[in-house]
Amino acid sequence: MTIDDELLLELIKPDRLGEVGEYPLIVKVVGTRKIKYKLEESPHPRYVRSSGETEREFAKITPDIMVTIPHENNRQIAIELENDIHWDFQESLRQIKKYQGRFPDTRVIIPSEYERFAPLYKNEGIRVWLWQARRRWKCLRCGTINVNESRVPPRCRNGKCTNNSRDEFDLVGLENADFNEYE
Repeated sequence: MTIDDELLLELIKPDRLGEVGEYPLIVKVVGTRKIKYKLEESPHPRYVRSSGETEREFAKITPDIMVTIPHENNRQIAIELENDIHWDFQESLRQIKKYQGRFPDTRVIIPSEYERFAPLYKNEGIRVWLWQARRRWKCLRCGTINVNESRVPPRCRNGKCTNNSRDEFDLVGLENADFNEYE
C-alpha cells in the first residue's frame, strides 16, 4: 500500500459495494456525503474546431478524485491529493491549473507539514485542505503493528524482534487521519 491509497480509503471509507461509507472525511472537503465519485477518471474527449474540421481532443488531465453532487445539478469537483513522499509544489500547481480550465471547482489536499504552501494555492483561487495522520507499519518479521507519524518506517517496537530494516515494514493503514480546510 501507498500513503495515497490509504488516504483515499480514509477520505471515502467505502462500503462493500464501493459506495461512500459511514463517516467519510470527504464530507469535510465537499460538504455532503451524497456524492458520486470516480478515481483517476479522465474527462471525456471534447470536440474542437481547427482549420474548418472537427477534431477530438482527449484530455491529458486526470484528477485523483472526481466528485459529482447529484442534488446540486450534478456539480463536479476535481480533487488532487498530494502525499508527503515526493512533494513538488510547482508540479502540483501546474497539474491543478490544468484542472481549473475544465472544472471551475478544483481543490487540493496537501500534507499539513507543507502548510506554508497553502497561501500560494489560495492566491491561484484553489481551496486547500491539510491532511495529517499516523501511519500503521507492520513488521514483516514478527507481525507487530508499529504506529508513527513519520513517512519513514520505524524500528520494531517488539522487544524480542531485531528488525531495524526499513525495507521490512509494510504500510497497513492510518490512525487519527484528519482533513481540515486552510483558512
